[in-house]
Amino acid sequence: MPQAVQPWEYKIAPCYSKSTAEKISKKHPQEFQNVLKNLDTYKKTLDEGVPLEQAKRTLPFVHNEQKGLLAIDQRPPKGGVQLRLYIYPQEQVRIIHLTSIGDKQSQQKDIKAGHQFIQTL
Repeated sequence: MPQAVQPWEYKIAPCYSKSTAEKISKKHPQEFQNVLKNLDTYKKTLDEGVPLEQAKRTLPFVHNEQKGLLAIDQRPPKGGVQLRLYIYPQEQVRIIHLTSIGDKQSQQKDIKAGHQFIQTL
């Protein structure tokens, strides 16, 4: 009988701005919900036992931002904005760290914050 695998958990990193996420969710509610739905799909994929590298290659909304940082994006509705949720999946402890969420304008800042967070682990 196969052994039960511990599900992955979400953890909000210290660099994640809840106020920024709240502003984005109010300004772009559809895009925000879409990116969260894609995050949930990513987690379910990992919970099913799909290896990190395979999940990253097969899910079209997952993008590698180097040093282990990943971006989860969504297909915006017509006239919408492209949001990216930055995450760091820590395989040893099965935690998906949420490091930031933003749009194209905050992309470089968000990636830098994610890389800095990873260095602290």
